[in-house]
Amino acid sequence: MTKLSLMIAVLTLAGCAVEPTQRAQRVKPAYPEMVVDCAFLGGVTSTGSVIPFGPSQAKFKALDQAAQLGATHIVWTEITYDPRVVASGRAYYCDPKKTPAGSVEYMEDYLRMYRYPFDQPE
Repeated sequence: MTKLSLMIAVLTLAGCAVEPTQRAQRVKPAYPEMVVDCAFLGGVTSTGSVIPFGPSQAKFKALDQAAQLGATHIVWTEITYDPRVVASGRAYYCDPKKTPAGSVEYMEDYLRMYRYPFDQPE
């Protein structure tokens, strides 16, 4: 009974730690093509605990680091699982006056350029 109680307590506490901060939620994941016109701010790297919460924990910490740099977007470069989870990415600031990289207009242009070449005008 004691082992079960201990395991429930550990999982409960670990579950609380898997929430991104409010500023980390503002940083959007992007592909490299989406941040071509953005300013590179720096690389971010963080570690998380072991499975099952490690990947989310590591990503949320890296997003928080990117937010501290003033980033609006992040391009994930690597996520490894040996033995702890390590998440690495590149933080970018994209000008909000331009078409944001996550907008519908941008995604339509992106898909036309890279995914649907037959949609291009002749």
